[in-house]
Amino acid sequence: MFGYVLPDCSKLSVRDFSLYRAIYCGICLATKREYGNLPRMTVNYDITTFAALATEAEAPALQFGMCRCIGDVRRKPYVKDCEFMRRMAGINILLCYYKALDDVLDSGKKSSLPLRVLKKPYMKAKAAYPEADGIIARGYEKLRALEAANCTSTDRASDCFAGLLSELFAVTSLGGRDEYYSEQMRKLCYNVGKFVYLADALDDVEEDHAAKRYNPVLAAYAGFDGDRAAYFAAHSLELRFTVNSTVNRAIECSNGMTFTQADGLLRNIIYDGLRAKADELFASRAKLPPPKVRVAKSVAKDFSKQMKAERARRKKGQ
Repeated sequence: MFGYVLPDCSKLSVRDFSLYRAIYCGICLATKREYGNLPRMTVNYDITTFAALATEAEAPALQFGMCRCIGDVRRKPYVKDCEFMRRMAGINILLCYYKALDDVLDSGKKSSLPLRVLKKPYMKAKAAYPEADGIIARGYEKLRALEAANCTSTDRASDCFAGLLSELFAVTSLGGRDEYYSEQMRKLCYNVGKFVYLADALDDVEEDHAAKRYNPVLAAYAGFDGDRAAYFAAHSLELRFTVNSTVNRAIECSNGMTFTQADGLLRNIIYDGLRAKADELFASRAKLPPPKVRVAKSVAKDFSKQMKAERARRKKGQ
């Protein structure tokens, strides 16, 4: 996945940030145990959101601990090793492998470093989750066929990845759920997947234009001359309608659901995070830098004061 579905940090609470980071770090450590150190670099914010949605669908009995790692020596929460975390790590490996393969095919090269690094982990994940592998493979096959035909419909092109993510979630996380819940969650995942595909296309317009690669936005709206801001302004009405309607449908699906495991976090992502990322993409004059999820300084400061007051209260009561 790509890194476009994440919380709105300006509205993120310390509690929700801790849960988000715990899931992220849990997937990272599970990846290390199952596939080695290098594949840990593939762990991203989108698979973290996928896992947060899966906790709602499955309500797994997760256990939490504290850890340090080479990327951040501070102690931080993480979800301990379990079948759920290993499955999320495997799904991420599969998704990242097919993304790397798709990039290689687009470039016309025979291979790439990410593809070589992921080859063995991919074979292991494929053996563990063959049904998930088949869903992703078929989704990318459909997408490549549309790319080869230079599909000019953003809806048709984005449907491939959106349908892939929806079906993938259904077979990996919706076992035993009632029909209404499953249908709403599938629709939610579909629109999240569609948002990811559209956001990636918007972010890559310059790169794809320069490399003469297929991009659904460039195929649908001609006239890009290298000026990202002018191009977005010229097609603002159509592009914003496509993206905003996708976000609105994701919100509509969430309105009919009750979240119990990660309610605050997921509502932040769906109601605020998607919209904030869309606005950031349309306002940008270049490809977005790698995102960072962190709590706003004012929120962290208030939380620190509350914790100090609570410790003082407890000490006084002893």
